[in-house]
Amino acid sequence: MTMLVEEVGKARFDALSAKVVKDSDTEPRVPRQRCAMATKRLTKARAGTLPRALVGQ
Repeated sequence: MTMLVEEVGKARFDALSAKVVKDSDTEPRVPRQRCAMATKRLTKARAGTLPRALVGQ
């Protein structure tokens, strides 16, 4: 996941992860938080959706 985030950039990761966690109890990534820590807080269903969104499927 971290390699994918490095490829697409933090700005795109922030935008797409905010969409993925919008209707859940999970908070989006806060400033100065590593992307890896933000992805660890995702549920299994949301964690499966995020990579597909980053790739563009």
